[in-house]
Amino acid sequence: MTETELRHFLAKHGLANKQTEFQKLKGGYLNTVWRVDAPDQRLVAKEFAEPMTGTLFPNLPEDEAEALRRLAGLEVAPDLVGCWPDSSLLVYAFAEGDMWDGDLQGVAQLLLRKEVADPTGFRTVPLSTSEIIAEGDTLFDRCVSPPDATPPPSVEVPPPKKLSLIHTDIGVNLIGAGSNLRLIDWQCPAIGDICEDIYSFLSPAFQVLGERAPLVEAEIRDFWRALARPDLEARYDLLRPAYAWRFAGYCAWRAEVLKDVKIRARYRCALAEELNYMGQQA
Repeated sequence: MTETELRHFLAKHGLANKQTEFQKLKGGYLNTVWRVDAPDQRLVAKEFAEPMTGTLFPNLPEDEAEALRRLAGLEVAPDLVGCWPDSSLLVYAFAEGDMWDGDLQGVAQLLLRKEVADPTGFRTVPLSTSEIIAEGDTLFDRCVSPPDATPPPSVEVPPPKKLSLIHTDIGVNLIGAGSNLRLIDWQCPAIGDICEDIYSFLSPAFQVLGERAPLVEAEIRDFWRALARPDLEARYDLLRPAYAWRFAGYCAWRAEVLKDVKIRARYRCALAEELNYMGQQA
């Protein structure tokens, strides 16, 4: 939509008028996102691009809307205002604050608050290391020039005691700090293991793709201390190599197929960081 088309659409639904101001936001890799400032409220309008196939991160507007409904009142995500699937448009309350800038305790507490949400009905994702590694193998197989890397061994990890509503792409999709920290961009939610969300925050590749430096060991220790869940830390240590292999495969594939030269380069840097963690070379 153009700004004029979006203004007209929102006005029909009582969400904009002549005084409303629109600002296109930067930072997303796929969808078009607008900040909408009306005299009485501040909103975000997200226009979804065509769904992608064969990706770890499907673009699902109705699932994002449902995730925001499930998270309402938990102080985890912005409040849903409306969803119009036929127009590929979602509107939610603007999350006040700056982009996340190092509040590790805030992230840990947000993840624990999120655990209350009902995950039933969302897409499923692999839970075992063998399935996760196999997804990585598939992604590397798509590459014309894959790195000379070796997958980690599969290890037996018991299923999680509780399945969670997971975001799958936390990275730096975080606004605010402390109890006001909010997790945005819920277009690819799933029912799965909270460790997958923890990985998508702690992973050096996810941080690089968010244009931040990877977390250092002291920061990672601070995160686990704030989470205060040694059971999850032990489980995460077993799953982490499989998650790293899969996301390295994703980065290698995206670095080859995307058109934007700068974004391809960012994916190559992310791949190098993830392989470096695994003791391998890009």
